Amino acid sequence: MKNKLILLLFTTLMTNLASAQHSDETLFSKSHRSGFFFAPLIEYSDFNKEVSTSFGGGLAFISGDFFIGAYGLGMAEWDDFFLDDEPEQLDLGHGGLWLGYTFQQHEVLHLFTSVKAGWGVANVDFSDDEFNFEDGFMVFTPEAGLEVNVARWFRIAGTAGYRFINGLDPNLAITEKDLEGFTGTITFRMGWFGRHRVVSRYNR
Repeated sequence: MKNKLILLLFTTLMTNLASAQHSDETLFSKSHRSGFFFAPLIEYSDFNKEVSTSFGGGLAFISGDFFIGAYGLGMAEWDDFFLDDEPEQLDLGHGGLWLGYTFQQHEVLHLFTSVKAGWGVANVDFSDDEFNFEDGFMVFTPEAGLEVNVARWFRIAGTAGYRFINGLDPNLAITEKDLEGFTGTITFRMGWFGRHRVVSRYNR
């Protein structure tokens, strides 16, 4: 009886050690990870056949391979994209919920996906202050790309996406189609990303 108990304890110990040393997720294991990060964002998109630049940031909490948080972006340089008979300046900003998923994030290079969904405001200014327009809209931007682990606390992702706009006043000097389009985003994630720990489902 004593020998059987020792054998059982030894087998259990070796099984747990083998599970702890496992480096990859499988169908029979699950990675447990928690943490948080903040991220400066740079987004490029097309407007009036010119490349516009948006700057902003986000903050999110990590749960396993998922993260949930909030973001904000403001578009710059759009005052240079109008002709003399068009609006002199367009100010555009939006923010809201930020959801993401990173696959095999313990690898140096891995898949990074996210969705930004929120609300924004477009302000169009003409030379005459009496002809200014402002309206709100809803925005939805899915994106996917690759991320590289630079350090334990620092990651850089490059993604391609598409920005959808809805709810903009059709009488505004710009249309929803003007603001919709493909985007390219550089995301700098800095923070605590937790530890990669694989726990066998048979040992839970």
